[in-house]
Amino acid sequence: MNRPPYRELQETRLQLQSAEAELEDLEKQIRTFEAQVDTRLGVLLDQLSELNAETIELDDRIRKIREQRLYGAELMSYMDGAPQPTRPPNLNDLPPMGFAQRSAIHSTVEGSVLAGVEVPGIKVLYRKLARRYHPDLARNAADRLQSNQQMAEINLAYNEGDLAKLMNLAGMVTPYGVELPPSSLIPGILQDKSLTDAEKVELKLKGIRQQITQLSNLPIVRLSLEVKLARHQGRDLLYEMSSELRYKVARKTAERDYLKAQIRASGEFKADG
Repeated sequence: MNRPPYRELQETRLQLQSAEAELEDLEKQIRTFEAQVDTRLGVLLDQLSELNAETIELDDRIRKIREQRLYGAELMSYMDGAPQPTRPPNLNDLPPMGFAQRSAIHSTVEGSVLAGVEVPGIKVLYRKLARRYHPDLARNAADRLQSNQQMAEINLAYNEGDLAKLMNLAGMVTPYGVELPPSSLIPGILQDKSLTDAEKVELKLKGIRQQITQLSNLPIVRLSLEVKLARHQGRDLLYEMSSELRYKVARKTAERDYLKAQIRASGEFKADG
């Protein structure tokens, strides 16, 4: 015996309510854990990112000094006008926050409004994503590969000032932490007047479940589970990670200072460098 359409609609609405509650709880858990990571590891992650960017710049300066000595200043001056080959990106490097050259891009999107709802600025969303996919938070090769791939896209979108792309990379139609009515989950489609109420509810449910799946597969979520498991074993995994990051910062600082010493020895190092 077939169930009446109204009964199916009622059951689907109950499923939607349950899925929305599950999504809300998952987002709350992620926000709480990300805040914990930011408090305990955030400064070290920022230091490492800035050092990575600085060593890349110093390494490029050393390369130019060597080329100038090899080919001569006049030839290098001529070659400077030619297109330079791009350096292969190091996906473990993150751009430091607040580059001055990005201020013009940021000013056009901070406090922007999407579909009548105020959304976070691009720097806020970028920082959340950078924390979420920071390669140094990965605990295994698979997560590191996923983080590297995502950070390459995140950095590109950030450099281009593409807020919409960052929103998409956040795994949601709307930016992380911003709540919109369920009808906004699948823009355009749900406004189709030809859809029945049951079809609209099904689409909303599908969108919510997709968000749950995307969030559940985040490396930061798997890290939170590892932290809980370690706690049951009497270990503080975030403390262990902070020790690892301090070691990386120390090594990267030594590398930066060595590069500066090389440039200083060449007579090319500026006093403010």
